[in-house]
Amino acid sequence: MMLIEPVISLPAVLADFRTAGVQVIVRDFRNTAAIIELKEQVIVNCTGLGAKALFNDEDLIPVKGQLAFLTPQPELNSMYISGLSYMFPQRDGVLLGGSHERGIWTAEPDESIIASMLDDHKRISEGMR
Repeated sequence: MMLIEPVISLPAVLADFRTAGVQVIVRDFRNTAAIIELKEQVIVNCTGLGAKALFNDEDLIPVKGQLAFLTPQPELNSMYISGLSYMFPQRDGVLLGGSHERGIWTAEPDESIIASMLDDHKRISEGMR
């Protein structure tokens, strides 16, 4: 499986784009007319939850996932996936996931889900001993 670390790869991708002469412009759009008026030939859609209203997409259904990060642990050199739970060590911390809530529009963390997720990871790690 190939994994990337966003804290490393995203700045590298942006640097590659800029080296190739690509201009990165971040904009907010209130409606599709504002997008259609753009002169750029390539547009990257990063509208997230806003895509439903912006593009009048009644089929869009959000799936909310939550993550937890532990402090970096350089000695950790393995990962796992068990059901919805997964653990990936990265340079900036240990990423723990996951949750999967279909139809949830809020981006606010749900502490009860995070607590349940951490309990799952504790159970998994204790089973590895």
